[in-house]
Amino acid sequence: MNDRERFQAWMHYRDADRAPFYEWLGYWSETINRWRAEGLPIGVSVNDYFNFDKKEAIPIDLGPIPRFIRRTLEENERYEIFIDWSGITMKRLKTSTSMPLFIDFPVKNKKDWEVIKERFNPDDVRRLPLTWSRELFEYYSTTDRVVYLSLTGFFGYARNLMGLNRLLVAFYREPDLVADIMDFWAEFLLKILEKVLNNIKPDYVTIWEDMCYRSGPLISPKLFEEFMLPNYKKVTSFIRSKGVDIIMVDTDGNHIPITDLFIEGGVNCLYPLEVAAGVNAVKLREEYGRKLLLIGNVDKRALILGNKAVDREIERIKPLLEEKGYIVSVDHCVPADVSFQNYMYYIKRVKKMIQEV
Repeated sequence: MNDRERFQAWMHYRDADRAPFYEWLGYWSETINRWRAEGLPIGVSVNDYFNFDKKEAIPIDLGPIPRFIRRTLEENERYEIFIDWSGITMKRLKTSTSMPLFIDFPVKNKKDWEVIKERFNPDDVRRLPLTWSRELFEYYSTTDRVVYLSLTGFFGYARNLMGLNRLLVAFYREPDLVADIMDFWAEFLLKILEKVLNNIKPDYVTIWEDMCYRSGPLISPKLFEEFMLPNYKKVTSFIRSKGVDIIMVDTDGNHIPITDLFIEGGVNCLYPLEVAAGVNAVKLREEYGRKLLLIGNVDKRALILGNKAVDREIERIKPLLEEKGYIVSVDHCVPADVSFQNYMYYIKRVKKMIQEV
């Protein structure tokens, strides 16, 4: 089987030569830098070094067009404060590639929203790759790599425009603004999806939300149902009408209180299933059965602790592999606290397990 055939078989609970082999969310830059010093060869990617199965994104541009002009507002030897291409003002340390500090966002009120929405014209030809052609369509239909399309979700899009705090307050003080942003985004995505899915059939579509934290979702199930659920149904029903039946959501943290709503909204796969947030993939499988595909849930902290902790994690998730519809992966990007030696042991255990089931 090639990588694509294997993925399709496995995620539809059919027989395959083995389970798919991925590190789904990859690695922080600091992790790779550490591993170069610990034995990862210079110039060799982690994916090639461990011979992971291949997947490839369809490069559609969902950002503002035209981009904002990058402007430096303050700078010294330690940090830079600047406005980035998306209109977000942030502070970034020069000595680290960790998450920046977000200071300000482009949408503070309805007037700002009316101005910025002009940058999101779904018919702008610049949203499509320069290689957009029958040749490209043929490549995607015949490649043995898994092909996917990545979308920004409704909460994710609104948060990028407004910032988390302003958005959460706006659900109560300016609900019409939040509804307009999310409804607009649904129509935007539908127009993009029509262009793509009329020509290409990806193996899956993934939606980035990141709308949960350790203790639960950042909004109540009631707000999800009111603002997001109708838009999820619109978008996922269109995706399915084009023959794509694997629709994923990427959200960190504890999504358990809104899992039913994601499923009602047409989603049938969730990742990365963070253990520290109380998400247990084994329990999810027990509750939802084959209705919910799963990716992740290997506790990143186990890879930090070493071999015995890794062994416990492998044994915990092994029953999921035996049932198919689950892909082994760390429950977020692999952090720099994980040594190259520990990660190699983890990969050795994963390879052995996916060959055995």
